[in-house]
Amino acid sequence: MATFVVELVYGDDEERRLAVRPAHREYSKQLADRGILLAGGPYADGAGAQIIYEAADAEELRGYLDADPYAKEGVLASTTVREWNTVTGAWLS
Repeated sequence: MATFVVELVYGDDEERRLAVRPAHREYSKQLADRGILLAGGPYADGAGAQIIYEAADAEELRGYLDADPYAKEGVLASTTVREWNTVTGAWLS
């Protein structure tokens, strides 16, 4: 399994994003319950969010990202994906 850090930047239509947010959060909860979404949440300034996923590879991750209601409803300005080699930290124990 690989670990990925994903940065979401929200688009300008906050009203639409807030309307889609409950579906996005439910989808995120389902992925978390399955051990795919490890941690995530919005930035304090409200400009976007950072989410950490575990997936077999980038192709599998892309499927999860494409199925996210935020992506499906077009409320994101950009999505940046970086594979992350975790080597230390309390959650790795």
